[in-house]
Amino acid sequence: MANDLYNTLGIEKNANEQEIKRAYRRLAREYHPDVNKSAGADEKFKEVQSAYDVLSDPKKRARYDQFGVTDDQAGFGGGGGFEGFSSAGGFEDAFGDIFESFFGGSRGGGRGASQAGEDLRYELSITLEDASKGLKKTIELFYLDLKDGSTRSCAQCNGVGYVEVVQRTILGSVSQRTACPACHGTGGIERQKKKKTLDIQIPAGVETGMKLRVTGEGNIGIGGGPRGDLYVVITVKDHDVFKRNGNDLYLDVPVPLSMAVLGATLRVPTLDGKTDLKVPSGTQPGTRFRLKGKGIKNIKGFGSGDLYVVINVDIPTNLSREEKDCFQKISKIRNDEERLSSVLESLA
Repeated sequence: MANDLYNTLGIEKNANEQEIKRAYRRLAREYHPDVNKSAGADEKFKEVQSAYDVLSDPKKRARYDQFGVTDDQAGFGGGGGFEGFSSAGGFEDAFGDIFESFFGGSRGGGRGASQAGEDLRYELSITLEDASKGLKKTIELFYLDLKDGSTRSCAQCNGVGYVEVVQRTILGSVSQRTACPACHGTGGIERQKKKKTLDIQIPAGVETGMKLRVTGEGNIGIGGGPRGDLYVVITVKDHDVFKRNGNDLYLDVPVPLSMAVLGATLRVPTLDGKTDLKVPSGTQPGTRFRLKGKGIKNIKGFGSGDLYVVINVDIPTNLSREEKDCFQKISKIRNDEERLSSVLESLA
């Protein structure tokens, strides 16, 4: 499975023009056939040149970022890009960590060689409530399918399925026949972009970064190769009230000083509606109360996380004269000044 163009140049996907150029110059010097005589160096040199040709051109790069294949591989020339997804093959499983490569199958050496279709990536944003309960989502995406009508002859190889590559060496010019990079040796452009609608089942418990694999919904293969897969990449939006940590949720509640001192019953929100929480008298700032099972469902079906209510005591400001008098009376009754002095002396 070949690397994607960014991996070929050893750069990040957000690399700027200068970073692309520096990476190309370094690799071109390293793998140039006149310098590097190692086996496979000439092939690597061609890959580096091809990657630079696409990534150094803003229009080609934009289409590649959106669709995951070059114009020649997609079977269209200067047409517009595709929306809503990009190619992202190479997943180890349904919840892998990174997108490692773009292209599957083999690079045949002659006409009729087959290659697996590319995997596709679709980014889907959902709410925390959706992540908690799961949902069915209808999505629309573009993909490559068999061309309607007759297959047109490949313009790059004139339908023969191969191209002649001439290299200059110290022994003179050497001609090498390789599979056409545009049609992959088939001699014809047999794919075209199409649009489809899919219903995707999102399980409860998904987190940002998880990938859901939908088998066989990627691009059609070349030369009879199998269809690739679709990977739906989940982003769970931040919530206005709850903070998530794994399957647990956290809720900050500002409690008036008097209620923290005297105790109270709070009506707090959860993802399933409101519930009562008893706050005992003398509750300190930062105290956490656990509501068992009120968090996010485990994606493997093993129960649910918890909801932690964190008490933040609201210290009053801009007190009225009457309020100040009340606090001064409480301070005298509790002998706060003497108690504080005793604490400070013990710390000295």
